[in-house]
Amino acid sequence: MGFLFNNPYLVIILKWSCYLWKNCIKKILVPIDGSKNSLKALSHAVAMARSLDAEITILYVSVLSQQTPLYDQVKGATIPANASTDPVNFAKKILTEALKHVPEGTQVQTHNELGDPRIAITEFAEQNGYDIIVIGSRGLGTISGLLLGSVSTYVIRNSHCPVLVVK
Repeated sequence: MGFLFNNPYLVIILKWSCYLWKNCIKKILVPIDGSKNSLKALSHAVAMARSLDAEITILYVSVLSQQTPLYDQVKGATIPANASTDPVNFAKKILTEALKHVPEGTQVQTHNELGDPRIAITEFAEQNGYDIIVIGSRGLGTISGLLLGSVSTYVIRNSHCPVLVVK
């Protein structure tokens, strides 16, 4: 380990990498669903944005079947009433909660889409020219989606830009 940390060539490489990243990443997309993993991804994106002087867009994709955490789904809980009767306000609530995790001075905007999260995330990133997507490894999907991490897997495979998956 001493070789890695005391190696002057590695320091040069790391500094060059930071220089390259600062010039390449200016727009960061963070898809969220209100899960702990998505909020963890948001905190990583905030750290990146602050060090790279980049802007963050928090994206929430409204899908009614994905509003209830897995534990509650297994227990037989229903989708929160306001998710099905007022999806716009439900999305605003999720986005407002996410904004509480972003410190002042960070360039941030929020956006809500309706549809399949996998497709909406990749299309939104491409259409709006994002440099990187920072996404949680698993979210609030159905049982099979939660076990497989299907949204993050799809985004990795189909995105036009780099994807950072936060565990």
